[in-house]
Amino acid sequence: MNAAYTREIINPVLPCKMEGYNEARFCFHQTEQQKQASREGLRTACGLRDDLLLDTLVLEAGEIMVFFTLDIAIAEEEFTSYCRRAVRDGCGLALSHICVSCSHTHNSPVVSHGMNHELDPDLEYWEMIAEKMVSSARRALKHLRPARVTLDQVPVNGFYNNRNRPGEEYNDRCDILTFETPEGLPIVRLLNLACHPTILGAQNVWITADFFGVLRRSMQGITGIPVMIFNGEAGDVSPRLVKRGVDWNECIRYGEGIAAQLTESKHPCRLEVPSISVQSLILPIDYTPRTNAYLLEKQQELKEELKTLEPDSNRAHRIATCYLRDVEDKLAQEHLHYEPECLIVDFGSFRIVTVPCEIDTVLGKRIREYDEKPTLLCAYANGFHYYAVNRQEYGIVFESFNTYFPYGAADAMVDEILEHL
Repeated sequence: MNAAYTREIINPVLPCKMEGYNEARFCFHQTEQQKQASREGLRTACGLRDDLLLDTLVLEAGEIMVFFTLDIAIAEEEFTSYCRRAVRDGCGLALSHICVSCSHTHNSPVVSHGMNHELDPDLEYWEMIAEKMVSSARRALKHLRPARVTLDQVPVNGFYNNRNRPGEEYNDRCDILTFETPEGLPIVRLLNLACHPTILGAQNVWITADFFGVLRRSMQGITGIPVMIFNGEAGDVSPRLVKRGVDWNECIRYGEGIAAQLTESKHPCRLEVPSISVQSLILPIDYTPRTNAYLLEKQQELKEELKTLEPDSNRAHRIATCYLRDVEDKLAQEHLHYEPECLIVDFGSFRIVTVPCEIDTVLGKRIREYDEKPTLLCAYANGFHYYAVNRQEYGIVFESFNTYFPYGAADAMVDEILEHL
């Protein structure tokens, strides 16, 4: 196998609008002062806390696969298609061999059009990112060199949990792929963990990669090896219930604390990569919200519950401004059609599966534990169709109210992936 890694800075021109906490109604578990600071609508960034990065990893073994990760909140399909086409045309690669994913930091420039297409992304910023992707991929392709890879699996303790089912299961493990030359010179270390990078709250007006940025810098400072991150099944996993604050000091505590755990190797094993094969799965979803029996039933249930609650209670606020509002937003739409794309990249001794959404713990576990082959899960990739929630929790957890996956569709997506593993 040959490998190459490059890094670019993708800081925006300031001031700029920010994505991630667009409305105060989503500010759960924050003080009234913090909610007031967020107000309604987009924040305007007044400064830069740390650099936003574009990481590029190119792997070659018969076929070539390019992975890009970006420090942005949402990599929607229109944006990722724009970037992938630019890389295809500029580098002569197949679209199916290009993956664009994001860290999901909630403190980045507006790149998406938003859930209801209400946002106006900076198209000049799109162009800048696409140009840097092309130049990064070209540079990496010119500097491919023989590489070997090892896998280590290290637990992360005390920093995040399942925000919907505290005390129950979530992916508390970080899979670490270390790429180096046959002589032992480092190329890059790829981390695959599952957590929302949302230490800083809606009151923050500084562009930042959140604790992911601190984690990368801290690990590289300890080991001397550049660090790249794939965010996994973080749909229901975050630091929300265990973090001690929403300021930069807490970001440092998280990033440095997790780095300290991950630099203690456990059981690294060498992986052989005889070849690379890529499958692109297009999974069309047709959704008719206006007549959807499930949505209509939930609308009625929420209205009835709202009648039983004190108007000023936290539960009443959530139902009125979030759950019921999101259900009725979908009921107002006659028809939705979209075509999520998932990639299965098989390296022989391990595989990487990408999904274009925020996938939850239950569904992510089905993919990771399908068989004995180590499987990394790269979410937020090549599109963003919001939350993929399993059938058992659909209609119970808040993610299932604003998702654009109809009931059962996320499970069907995973079923299709498993059929092709």
